[in-house]
Amino acid sequence: MTKSISNQLFPLQSPNNKYYLPLFLIWPFIAFLLALINYSQKESRKVVYIFFIYYGLTFVAIGGKDGYAYALRLQNNAQLQFSEFFNIIGGLYGETSTDFIEPLISFIVSRFTSDHSILFAVYAAIFGFFYLKSIDLLHIRYKENPGWNAWIFMALFTLVLPITSINGFRMWTASWIFFYGAINVILYRDARFFIFALASSLLHFSFLTANVILIIYFFAGNKNYIYLPIAIASFIIPNIMGPAFDLIAFKLGGALQNSYENYSNDLYNLSNKESWEQASWFLKLSKNLLFYYLVMAIIIIRLFFKDLMKDNPEKNLFSFLLLFVSFVNFGKGIAAFGSRFQNVLYLFATLYVFFYFVKLPGSKIHLLTLLGLFPILLHAAIVLRIGSETINGWIFSPGLGAPLFVPAFTLYELLF
Repeated sequence: MTKSISNQLFPLQSPNNKYYLPLFLIWPFIAFLLALINYSQKESRKVVYIFFIYYGLTFVAIGGKDGYAYALRLQNNAQLQFSEFFNIIGGLYGETSTDFIEPLISFIVSRFTSDHSILFAVYAAIFGFFYLKSIDLLHIRYKENPGWNAWIFMALFTLVLPITSINGFRMWTASWIFFYGAINVILYRDARFFIFALASSLLHFSFLTANVILIIYFFAGNKNYIYLPIAIASFIIPNIMGPAFDLIAFKLGGALQNSYENYSNDLYNLSNKESWEQASWFLKLSKNLLFYYLVMAIIIIRLFFKDLMKDNPEKNLFSFLLLFVSFVNFGKGIAAFGSRFQNVLYLFATLYVFFYFVKLPGSKIHLLTLLGLFPILLHAAIVLRIGSETINGWIFSPGLGAPLFVPAFTLYELLF
């Protein structure tokens, strides 16, 4: 029997299933690491999921981040009367919020507590569910032909939007919900999963536009002779989708129009442009390198290894990628729009490259993987740096619940 990469790296004896719970009570982080090593076990996946919720429970909300705004909103909601519940539900065509799921969760939690740790535990439970469901899609395929190349791209997939992304709960949870729904629609033409893809827009209104792309693809099919020229044009003449989004938002009206106007007004665009210009050079470099590396990898696979990617799921994914990269490029003229959906594009693009390496015979590191090591490692380092600001340093200590009873300090403070 072929051993998995994790067993090759860590030749440890798998713990008996009955020992996971006692170990988690004694030292949660050690139980989490062992569960990752033995991820094929059902009980291990449960431990990983529970640890994600534990991370949410110990989440450190710092000023200036989305997570801090969620914590403040929870405290404000705790002062509201129950009648405000109906205003949240009616937010789509009212003046409150287009994306009513997150405010609704916050309002429900506020009926019991104003402690943000409970709120972020709920956020982690929702985010972690779709995050792990999506990872499982890759892990199942990986077990068929484990190797270094596939393992590296499966690792990249997990790092595109890791659990620390609950700091921006709305956009990034919506990303995983959309991906989980869309990928089943794309690969297997299973229309039932439109429920999940469409539900993502209830967390973040911008996914209405991504769903339009998915619906177009579903009914148009693999029309690469149409999609390819559009994709090429998107690299040459980007930023042309603004007027189209203006029209859609105006037609739908209500809070949707208000939300879009907030994202597209000149001051917001200028603010995001200045923020991007002030960003660290390695952050800019990382986004550009990973984007163009994945584009290059897909082109190489399509041109020179097409015979390995001849099954319908791979063909479907490639056609959708042509449409989606056009959507991302054309949308970059809207503040924070193209750059955010670029992260969603990474999920689909990484999956395509992963599919190639799962089918590739042999276990040697491929030249295409070597070329991608620097962009992947740079992205991983940035994810760690950003995520470290919300990770409670005590989460690595023994004793379940210990971080809740001592003054919090972040992993960032420990490392940087």
